[in-house]
Amino acid sequence: MRWGKCVFSLFSALTLLGLGAMGSMAHDWMAPKEAAEVKNPIVLDVESARLGKQIYLENCADCHGKNIEGMKAEEVGLEMDTPNLKKRLKTHTDGDFFWKIDEGRGDMPSFKDELSDEQIWNIINYIRQEP
Repeated sequence: MRWGKCVFSLFSALTLLGLGAMGSMAHDWMAPKEAAEVKNPIVLDVESARLGKQIYLENCADCHGKNIEGMKAEEVGLEMDTPNLKKRLKTHTDGDFFWKIDEGRGDMPSFKDELSDEQIWNIINYIRQEP
């Protein structure tokens, strides 16, 4: 009986450790501090969110979903699931998001040659205003 409890406790601890590691891996891509501290110069208003939605749907929705909640890797043919941007924006700065959209990494393409700074900030405003 004691052996069973010990194995179960060890299994539980390893499972929690693994889940913790997965959580940190999901957030291992962060903008440099200076870039993360950049403030969004575009006021979040109805027009900015409208423009951001249009740009998002044209450039981002195929991978991140029309509802901004991410998609499974199998759905989009990528190596890993795309993040829920509504949730992610709650724990990341606008500057962090801007840098990631601008720079890209791995499956996430760089948009620095396709989108203006203003367009990227409008996308961020659109995501930020979504409930």
